[in-house]
Formats: sequence, structure tokens, C-alpha cells
Amino acid sequence: MFTSYQLAPISTSEHGKRSGWISGLEILAAWAMIEMTIWTSGKTQLRLFWVSALFIIASTIIHRPRLNEIGLGKRGLWSSLWVVPAALVLASAAALLAWEAGTLHPLFGAIGIATHSSAYFVWAVFQQFILQSYFFLRLEKLISTRRAVILSATLFCLVHIPNPVLVVVCLFAGWFACEVFRRTRNIYALGIAHAILGLTIAVTVPDHIQRHMRVGIGYYHYHQAQQHQG
Repeated sequence: MFTSYQLAPISTSEHGKRSGWISGLEILAAWAMIEMTIWTSGKTQLRLFWVSALFIIASTIIHRPRLNEIGLGKRGLWSSLWVVPAALVLASAAALLAWEAGTLHPLFGAIGIATHSSAYFVWAVFQQFILQSYFFLRLEKLISTRRAVILSATLFCLVHIPNPVLVVVCLFAGWFACEVFRRTRNIYALGIAHAILGLTIAVTVPDHIQRHMRVGIGYYHYHQAQQHQG
């Protein structure tokens, strides 16, 4: 006679541990890819950028989350919209101060202002997705929400090394954005505010200081690029 055996169901604690391991590995993999991207250049950097972006998108989709769960739904949108006018007020004040100081200047680059700004808005929203919907939500599974806020902001700050302007701004802006997301769970307004403030830095802080908002190895290649253009 054969005895039938039934597999024991996976306990909640075991499922939680496995989910935590997966989240931790995804954080490490995504972080490593981002760091490799910013510390390379040319075609290698372009390839790594798309590999990193596709990994982040694919490893999000594979979990089949609901849009509200990752900040892309309607939940929390209205309660987070106040950050947009707040960013506009800060941007206006910064532009006025830069005009008085004589540092206000147009956006860099050969493409038009509208195209440049539109592309940056898309990039800013995606950065918020990486910060909030990817890193913060995964860290929240591993540590307390408060610690996830601090660690996410720290990662956001570190990825902008060695640019001194962006490192300082992103530490505080990253913490603020994580705090807002912690309460609202929506990234749209945060992405718009990010774009407004990023473009403000680009036109108010002298280029030789913020070096066209470059980070990683691109920050050190700034003068070479300027000489090549000249």
C-alpha cells in the first residue's frame, strides 16, 4: 500500500522571510547597477542605464503590484498636490535671488528648452519611482518605516556623489519626499516638484559649481567636455 503525503503549507513567517530576502536582493542588485551606470561613460553607460531601468521595471512587474500599492494610482494624489505650489514658491524665490546675484542663466545643452524640460520631467518622475516605489517600499519590508525613510534618503543622496550641490540638496529633498510618500503613497506630485526644483538648480547655480547637474564620473569629465565644445 502506498501512503499519500501532503505538502505542508508555507507558514506566514516563512513567506515573510522569503519576501524579505527577495526585497533585499533586489535592492542590492538595483543599487549596484545604478552605481555602475553613473561611474561609467559613453556607450557602456548608455547600455547600463537601460539594463538598470529594465531591471527595476521588470522586477516591479513580476510581483504584480496594484498601482495604488506602488504610488501610481489615484490614492493620495489630492493630498500630495500641495508640494507642487510649494516647489514653485521655492523656485521663484531661488530665481529672484539668482537674478539679484547675477547667476541666473539659461538651461545648458543644444536642444530646445521645451524638449529639455519635458524630458527632465519624465526623468524626475522615474527617479521618484526608483526612490519611493522601489527602494522605500522594499526597505519598509525589512526595517521600520521611519528607518526606511532615512535610509532611502541616504541612498538618494549617495547616488549624487561627488556633486556637492546635489548631495546636500538631495539629502534633504530625499528625506522630505520620503516623508510625504510615507503619508500619501503617491509619486506624481513629488515627481513634478522634483522636476521644478531640479530645473531651478540648473538655471540658478553657476555651471562651474553644479557642472550641468552631473554625478559620478561625469562630474569629473565636465571640464574636458567644456574644452571639447570650445
